[in-house]
Amino acid sequence: MNFRTRRRPDDVELNFVPLIDVLVVLLIFLMVTTSFNRLGQLKVDLPQAAAEGAPAKSRQIELAISAEGKYAVDGVTLAADTPAALTAALRRVAEGQEAPVLVLSVDRLTPHERVVAAMVSAREAGLENLTFAVETAGTQP
Repeated sequence: MNFRTRRRPDDVELNFVPLIDVLVVLLIFLMVTTSFNRLGQLKVDLPQAAAEGAPAKSRQIELAISAEGKYAVDGVTLAADTPAALTAALRRVAEGQEAPVLVLSVDRLTPHERVVAAMVSAREAGLENLTFAVETAGTQP
């Protein structure tokens, strides 16, 4: 007596393990050979500007940000270096002036987060005109 069941020829058994292995190898190959473009590699041709100074009727408010992230408004260092304190100081200095210009003097090592926080504080204080102080080629030490 033979108790084994016979297989029918139409019972096909698929083994997915080799298929998965091949797909993983293809995925690794594509990940390794794909090149990613970086935005920093774009060639940007900046426009030339020969702007005159600010109009005589508008006053300039100077905001300096040190490399450590400390704020100074018109030469007075703020005790608290929070965005709320900066907003209050900018409102106090700009009070009663018509369209003052905020001049940001930022150290090259200042974290980007501090510059963005200063720009947000300026907007909240109602300062719409903003510019950055830069060194010209002849004034570098």
